[in-house]
Formats: sequence, structure tokens, C-alpha cells
Amino acid sequence: MPTKIPRAWVFYMSKEFQIISSYTTKQAVEDGVLVPVDSKISEEAGIVYPVLMTGTVWNRYIRKPDGMEHQDLDGRLWDLLFMFAVQARKSKGGALLFFKVLFQLPVDMSWLDNEKRELQSEPETRLVTLKAVVSAHDIDNPAPAIFIMLPEDD
Repeated sequence: MPTKIPRAWVFYMSKEFQIISSYTTKQAVEDGVLVPVDSKISEEAGIVYPVLMTGTVWNRYIRKPDGMEHQDLDGRLWDLLFMFAVQARKSKGGALLFFKVLFQLPVDMSWLDNEKRELQSEPETRLVTLKAVVSAHDIDNPAPAIFIMLPEDD
């Protein structure tokens, strides 16, 4: 099921705006829907805004999968952030950016629609397409943040 990035829903009540319901970034982090990236590693990759990724992206691509002992979380995270930063520098603007990262995943792990076989000789290597959106960090913090997710998420 696609992940929804937190947004405040605003409904008209007479002539004033009133927030009826909201799901904040803070709540999404507490629930594990979003995972904040340590600013030290994102800054090392040349990213100036806070980075958050969906729990799906974090658990599938960043957390070291069983059977991949030669991998580590920091290396996988660096690969994703570096490839995002390279692609973002090429971007002509806009709030939506698709980028690709190579990840090694267990051969017997199911495939998602955003994953393609890159090298026939290395069945554990997948070319993964991800999406990044730049948006307000939270309802009470309008500063920009980068949200990294699967292509079908919004």
C-alpha cells in the first residue's frame, strides 16, 4: 500500500480556515511511517535540507537485509543520498525528482515494480527507482525538507 506523506487537511468553516484533522511529520516519525536521516551523513553528501524517507524505503533498501553480511547500513544510506544529490544537482527545478540507485538484495526477496534487473551476472543487484519531494518539513515548520519514497507514494 502506498505511503502518504503527512499533510494538514484544511476545511472551510464559515469565512475562516480551521484545521479539522492533521497528521504531522512528527507523528509519522513516531509511528515509523517516516524515518529521519542523520543530518551529519546527509550534509556529507552535500544535502542542505533535512531528509526523511518512508519506513518502506528505509526497511527495504537501507537496513541491511539478512544474508548480506558484506553490506552495512551506513554504506547503503550513503549510496542512496549520494545518488540523490548527484541527480538533484542536474535537476532543472520542480518539487518531484526520480532517481536510480543500485542495491543488492537477497536473490529470494520479492520484486517491486520500481526494481529492475541491472546485471544478469549478479542476480542480487537491482536498479531501484525512487522519488524525492521537497515540501514543508511540517505543519508548524515551513522550512524545506526532502522526503524520499517509492514512486507510487505521495
